[in-house]
Amino acid sequence: MTPSRIEYDLGSNVHGQPVRLVRAETTGRGPAWTIYRDAADQRDDSSEVGGLTSEQIKRMGDAVKQHS
Repeated sequence: MTPSRIEYDLGSNVHGQPVRLVRAETTGRGPAWTIYRDAADQRDDSSEVGGLTSEQIKRMGDAVKQHS
């Protein structure tokens, strides 16, 4: 049985802000992925990009492989 939420710590971005990738079940739509950029300190803001499909995450990985 797959957990309803899986979280991956992706380290920090170039500005030192923590980045996470989260897969969570959505109501009636199956799983979706969200990328979170958390605040590193009080002056930082946080942001997220949500509702991503597994196919979109795979395409991101392919793009990184192609340009690394």
